[in-house]
Amino acid sequence: MRIIKMWTKVLLVLIVMLIALEIVSSFETTFNIYTTSHQLFGKVEPEFIEGIFAILFYFIARRYLKIDIFHQKGGYSHIFKEGWLGIFYIFSNIFLVDNSENWNVFMHHMNAFNLLMIFVIAFIQAYSVGMFEEISVRGIIMGIMLKNFKKYPVMKSIFFSSVIFGCLHAANFFEAPFWDTANQIIYAVGLGFVFGTIYYVTKNIWVSILLHSLIDYSNFVLSVSLTKYSATSSYSGISLVTILTLVLGLISSYLFLIHYNRKQGKKDLLF
Repeated sequence: MRIIKMWTKVLLVLIVMLIALEIVSSFETTFNIYTTSHQLFGKVEPEFIEGIFAILFYFIARRYLKIDIFHQKGGYSHIFKEGWLGIFYIFSNIFLVDNSENWNVFMHHMNAFNLLMIFVIAFIQAYSVGMFEEISVRGIIMGIMLKNFKKYPVMKSIFFSSVIFGCLHAANFFEAPFWDTANQIIYAVGLGFVFGTIYYVTKNIWVSILLHSLIDYSNFVLSVSLTKYSATSSYSGISLVTILTLVLGLISSYLFLIHYNRKQGKKDLLF
């Protein structure tokens, strides 16, 4: 009965999340970005309404679900420890992926106003999305699971909340190529293990929000060009990078949790 109530609460949270995302999409504002020669380069969407819903979710969690999402302060160094995989993707988005065409436009074919639009609006978008997804998935859904799973609550909570986090991206099947979305779902599950571990270890949702936002920001800024809005898929199947993200996310999450438990005086391999 306890588990049934838990999954009922999780389902209700997911329904509210989907309603919120539908409202966000109906109020979506798109800003066009032009080069100095007045050619349309790309589009950016602030999505600040997701940040408003994130704050609303926080108050719902505290008042009605009795979940204290913001347990404690500090712990930002864990972004570089447990969050090493996320940091790798931030640097990869900036330096390793071939973004030479975008950088060339940024540096030589765009005025200061449009350049500022890209970086400022992408920041608002990334932080709003990061807040919404971390508070709802890690703070509320994972919080519900931690309170209700009796056997191996930590492992189950991080695992199931990460799978849910990945599946939420399935909504992109309606507007993005199939394999792009399939890769995004698996990729999100792998990073979900990282975000869940960081939140559990630090007890500070702002740490996972920051890492999540930085990953999205590094991606959003360099995904502005119109080629990213075309129906052409970037993938023809599940990529090796996607599989590695899933596997490395899962393994590193488990190893860091064991290390954390050892520091707490616990020697169990399942927890």
